[in-house]
Amino acid sequence: MSTNEKVISPPPPLTDELNLGPYFIQRMPGSHYVLDVDSGSTTTGTQVIAYPRKTSGTGNQLWQFVPAGPQNPGWWFLKSMMGTGFVMTLEPNVQVEPRPVVMMPRDPAEPDQQLWCLQSTETLGYWYIQSKFRASNSQPPMVIGVTGDQSAAAAVAGAISFVEFEKQAWGFAPGS
Repeated sequence: MSTNEKVISPPPPLTDELNLGPYFIQRMPGSHYVLDVDSGSTTTGTQVIAYPRKTSGTGNQLWQFVPAGPQNPGWWFLKSMMGTGFVMTLEPNVQVEPRPVVMMPRDPAEPDQQLWCLQSTETLGYWYIQSKFRASNSQPPMVIGVTGDQSAAAAVAGAISFVEFEKQAWGFAPGS
């Protein structure tokens, strides 16, 4: 390096909330269902469901990706835009699969139940939403799906399926 060159330090890692949303999280093509906080409830433990996309009063259907921070690069909290600060969480103390997905305050003691990443599917533009709770090479990943094709079907996290991936694949549409 010559004496005239400046040493440039890399930027610090991003730990603040980025403007990564809001988004509607919508099922595969042909479905008008999006992930929704049931009845817009602000109660801890409220179930996340699949519900037809609304045109107004959409705060319970809009989600923001919030980086988990430098200890968990590539993982995100999925925060509701309802103003509660609640994030999607695997229902605590449930050991059977698929596990319900509910809304809870962020919990520094159990972040793996609240952290999610995106894994690509076979269809361009659609993604699995994978839980960090069981992210290892020894077990199949847990991803978000729904319990049926009807309105208000519960969102659950279960083992990834490559055969019926459409039931676990999600797209993202900008919201406002």
